[in-house]
Amino acid sequence: MMLGLRTATLILLLSLPVTANEWPFGSRGFGGTKLDLYNLGLIGAKARDEASPKVDPNTPPKMGRRHVQMTRPANDHGPDRLAVEVLFPGGPAEKAGLKIDDVIVGVNGRKFSKGSLAAIAKALLKAEAGKGEVSLSVQRGGKGRTQKIVVKIPVAGKFASKPTHGEGREALIRGALKWLADHQRSDGGYRESLSGSNGAVVQVSIAGLAWIGGGSTLRSGPHRDNLRRAAEFVVATMPNLGSMGGGRGGANWNQANWGLAHGCMFLGELLLRAPEGAVATGQSMPIGPSFKQALHDAAKKLAANQEQSGGWAHGPGGKNALDYLELNIVTGLALCGLGLAEQNGFKIPDGVIEKAGDYLKASSGGDGGVGYSTSPGQKGQGNIGRSGSAWLGYLALHRKKAGWAQKMGNYVARNSDKALGGHASLMQHILFAGVASAAAGNGAVKKFWRAMERDLVLARSPDGSFQPRPWHESLAMGSNSDVGVGDVWTTGAWACVLVAPPTSDGKRGFRGLFGLEITNG
Repeated sequence: MMLGLRTATLILLLSLPVTANEWPFGSRGFGGTKLDLYNLGLIGAKARDEASPKVDPNTPPKMGRRHVQMTRPANDHGPDRLAVEVLFPGGPAEKAGLKIDDVIVGVNGRKFSKGSLAAIAKALLKAEAGKGEVSLSVQRGGKGRTQKIVVKIPVAGKFASKPTHGEGREALIRGALKWLADHQRSDGGYRESLSGSNGAVVQVSIAGLAWIGGGSTLRSGPHRDNLRRAAEFVVATMPNLGSMGGGRGGANWNQANWGLAHGCMFLGELLLRAPEGAVATGQSMPIGPSFKQALHDAAKKLAANQEQSGGWAHGPGGKNALDYLELNIVTGLALCGLGLAEQNGFKIPDGVIEKAGDYLKASSGGDGGVGYSTSPGQKGQGNIGRSGSAWLGYLALHRKKAGWAQKMGNYVARNSDKALGGHASLMQHILFAGVASAAAGNGAVKKFWRAMERDLVLARSPDGSFQPRPWHESLAMGSNSDVGVGDVWTTGAWACVLVAPPTSDGKRGFRGLFGLEITNG
């Protein structure tokens, strides 16, 4: 009997030797452990804290329930001794002679003493804007003699010293959008990495939003073909969303609301830039009606999946396998998706938004910060990710003047620099802190970038992608959901933050999500 191509490919890959130097996570991911590592920016290397145990990438990840107390993060400056685990193939570090298990103890002649992350980011900015050299202080084979390894990175010009503004920002956007385009499959999707089809729709939708924010539409722009394929993938996949991949036993693993909410956000923003009658590249028929119907169908399901409390869970079907129901990061996403559907003619059922608003307020400590849920121990712990997504939902719903919306907006402005205080997915909080700060205005944007420029610089890789990183919660849990989802998610999320601010001509940024008038291309 002949094996299917997918099965044969899997057997071939499993027969290949695994090395710890497999970019980007030290493992093929077929049952092995994806390593949670610090990315060292354009140097092209990833490292762990030398004080932490070395993990065999062939060891299957631990399964089961893991809980951590939701607390404010401790100092998140990175370790003083970085043990190299993965090198970007043919990248600057590998060319310079850096090796697996080398320990980086300093940069540009200065030993790390209060963390490594800020020092490396500063050195990278200086190098890219100047002579293109970063000098690493490295110990090889134990804590013996320190040697210098000079890593050469491409020189971009003086503008590179300001990666969050002007041409520096544009260069990062171009690289990220191209990487997302280059890794898109012919069917419009990406390789599934977490939560089955739900995660696949999330990844495609985030990439699609990044291309839209970057100025492409179905009729124009460098990524119009990518947008068409992405939209076709989302439209074809959303009707079948349900249980996450790998669900076990009789537990409720339904994760559909993630895919429905992200799909509605993407299709909604896309259609606002595709007036009725627009014809996508390679199509002979107008795209509006079929895409709009898919958006309305998904929004109808999303509204129907609202819990009696007014919040949203991962998906319908009752408490999940970890014995909880609502979580307000999904409530915020649902409001964003419904708002963009409404802007495209969807009639939200009566009472849905009002119930959601009451639930959000009940979860809060009264300061405008949205709590995890209304359950004991989860109420009143507002953070920027949940608050930012919920506030953006109100903007998309054209309800920014509501008293509760104004409180959330004020919370966003005060806390736009607090993304590292999030929970479950660091990139989720960076995404909504960054996008919401762009909606809140210059003061919030400046606060956000003062806190997160370091992480932006270190997340970059030589190929234009952005990579996830360890943080206080992933280190405490021994796993990182951003690593599990993969670098399509991380690259798309950082790209969305960079493209979010609307331009005066209306062709760039997230005007629909921000509740602004759309200028059609």
